[in-house]
Amino acid sequence: MIRFWRLLKSLARLKWRFQQPKQRDVLLYFKTGADVISPYFAPNEFQVLDLRESEVNIFIAVRCLLTRDLSSDSYAREFIKAAKPKLILTFIDNFPPYYLLKSQFPDIEVWLIQNGVRSDRGDLFGLLKATSSSHTNQVDKMFVFGLAIGKKYLEYISGETVVHGSFKNNLVSILPPKKNSVAYISTYRPGQKRSFVVPESQPELPITYEQIVTQRERVVSWLAKYCAENNLKLTIVGKDENPQREENYYRSLLKNYKFEFVARRQASSSYEAIDRSEFVVFTSSTLGYESLARGKRTAALMLDAEIIGAEALKFGWPAKLQDDGPFWTHQLNEVRLDEIMDFLREVDDAEWDKIRTQTIKDVIVFDPDNSKFRESVDQIRQSWQLQQSNN
Repeated sequence: MIRFWRLLKSLARLKWRFQQPKQRDVLLYFKTGADVISPYFAPNEFQVLDLRESEVNIFIAVRCLLTRDLSSDSYAREFIKAAKPKLILTFIDNFPPYYLLKSQFPDIEVWLIQNGVRSDRGDLFGLLKATSSSHTNQVDKMFVFGLAIGKKYLEYISGETVVHGSFKNNLVSILPPKKNSVAYISTYRPGQKRSFVVPESQPELPITYEQIVTQRERVVSWLAKYCAENNLKLTIVGKDENPQREENYYRSLLKNYKFEFVARRQASSSYEAIDRSEFVVFTSSTLGYESLARGKRTAALMLDAEIIGAEALKFGWPAKLQDDGPFWTHQLNEVRLDEIMDFLREVDDAEWDKIRTQTIKDVIVFDPDNSKFRESVDQIRQSWQLQQSNN
């Protein structure tokens, strides 16, 4: 009976569409990213395939029922057949079934956009290694953060890589910083039990989330102390959907220190918060790499790699960088952390730009307004027009 009521509640929350999908040239696979992708297309050429069970198209569901396959893969295939897109693209790049679409619809252009830092254990590349080969996985274009990660994608997926950095990061103009200010990028995850075994850890040496959180809390406490001793204003850049809960967590952790908490109210809030700070510190965050791409003086304190023993969690992976550098480390050593912050505060602009550029050249780039993506869209739209004129 309990299961029955849960099912009814789930069904009641769904949006039901009774008309079959409209035929549009462009189909976004998953709703994620629709807000930043849709402006590159006209409303009459763009639509979304929602596979997060928040919306169901009755017409497509009936077709799946007739084929006796009610899986999400079947629903996606039937939706594509009805919508007849010329281009399918996605922000959910860690969903292996997406890479099978090209073999099922060879006449449709298929693109993927890297949406975050990726790993090999418990993440995209581990999943692809376990499920299939590069002969099966195929797209036409992959818009990736940097050259190094592009090569890693090509180990498992065939297609053309376009190095253009982070799509969302590229959309936000860079703002001038306030002097003597430090931003710490939060990794707060309230829904994760501390007894949870981290997927990236080795089976023979399981690491719990408690061990990871303890390390990060020590870093935040050290940073608050460093800022207090050096007259630096500290800002915590939030990430949780419940900002009050997240702020309370940091108020309790740093009860002896002053800091400002900036909640993530909208997509651009985090970028604006790091831009307004002279220095940025992160332990595990895509936003940290995006900060470096924006030219920010950024400390990468990648402590997870050492405690878990995972190469893919090291700074800059899969680019081949030293374990320790001018602005990064994998060790929880306060003397070393002090050295990194001192370096960021003392290095002149020309030297910083030289070191930063050389270090991250294969890791992540900055492409204002996604000019390379826009160029690809213009090219494919021209090819459609040419095909139409020839028919």
